[in-house]
Amino acid sequence: MATGIPQDEILAFYDFLGRRIQQIGDSLSPEQSVQEFRLYQEELNRFIEETQLAIEQSKRGESLPLDVDALMQRVKDRLAKSGS
Repeated sequence: MATGIPQDEILAFYDFLGRRIQQIGDSLSPEQSVQEFRLYQEELNRFIEETQLAIEQSKRGESLPLDVDALMQRVKDRLAKSGS
């Protein structure tokens, strides 16, 4: 049965639905599920585009190693300032 939809997109949708059902149950209609999947794809693509520059810089050796302790301290400082 040919659907005109690339196989990898169908598999990605299937995986998305499986994770969503495990997390919150299947309270969405099929139309809502497709809509949420499209939003998820848009967010994922936006993330990939926004991080691509950093990935390329890192490949060229233009980045520093991640200092997890300093990162955690910045997060704690920001949370303290925001009152969270």
